[in-house]
Amino acid sequence: MRLYRNVIGLIAGLGLLVVGVLNLSDTAVKCGSEVMQPGGVCSSTRKGVTTERTYDQQQSYNRRIGVFSVGGGLVVTVVSGALLVGTVRKRRATSRPVATPSGQG
Repeated sequence: MRLYRNVIGLIAGLGLLVVGVLNLSDTAVKCGSEVMQPGGVCSSTRKGVTTERTYDQQQSYNRRIGVFSVGGGLVVTVVSGALLVGTVRKRRATSRPVATPSGQG
């Protein structure tokens, strides 16, 4: 069961990396799924609180989200990959038959 969790973690980490890279490479400034124009204002409401961002603030916010996605994806990928390698090595070590030297036993 642990093997599957590590594989899922690895896939999630790679997914975060891809989302972050796509976000960073996108030149359009978006408010949700809408493309903003200079001078525009992005309004979003979360838990009853409305936040407004200018075009420049939204551009900075989108970049920050991309950087955090790449960073988080990298951490999750590396940790999950290391755990996956450890799990696979442990399984291989326990599944190998133990050889006894000839002449003993």
